[in-house]
Amino acid sequence: MVGWFLTPSDGKRAAVRPMARVGGLVALVVAAIASTASAEPVNDSGPATSLDVIVKGKITASCRLSGGGDIDFGELTGGQQVEADFGLACNVPFDISFQSQSGGLAHVTKPRGEGPFAGRLGYTLNVAIPTINPNPAVLSGTFDSENLIAKKTLSSGEGIARGGGRIRILTNNPSETGLLAGEYSEVLSITLAPRV
Repeated sequence: MVGWFLTPSDGKRAAVRPMARVGGLVALVVAAIASTASAEPVNDSGPATSLDVIVKGKITASCRLSGGGDIDFGELTGGQQVEADFGLACNVPFDISFQSQSGGLAHVTKPRGEGPFAGRLGYTLNVAIPTINPNPAVLSGTFDSENLIAKKTLSSGEGIARGGGRIRILTNNPSETGLLAGEYSEVLSITLAPRV
């Protein structure tokens, strides 16, 4: 493509002609054709004293939760404590929720117990998640297992995750009559929701 730009003087014109590609760019050659008078620049305000360069990019919002698995208390005697780490990678502020399926460690077949023996052992859940906003902080919460039947949510505010988190579970002491013999289980669900 050839573009022509007329100058105020008759007979003066400049042609812009595309040339061969050089390093992935098209080189242009500007040729001025004039009669006896020299060409004058059109709308020239002098040399530039500043230049703006717009640079753009983006980072996609990402939140990932990893870990999980089984925790075995062995014989349930009460007052037992376990800790478990989980992975948390989130480059935006987030909400993290915890929910108990049974409200405690429940007997597999008789969660209501039988006779004088209880079928559920409650626990306390402690959560600690390091964050940055822009200074390091710790997002934390403590929940009783019975209250976790209704989902409980912690918000990072404007903070982002700093690499993971830790949960600590401390079992309650059984009632005076004790627990019904058998297997006990609980499912603790952790849900992560980015806020963008």
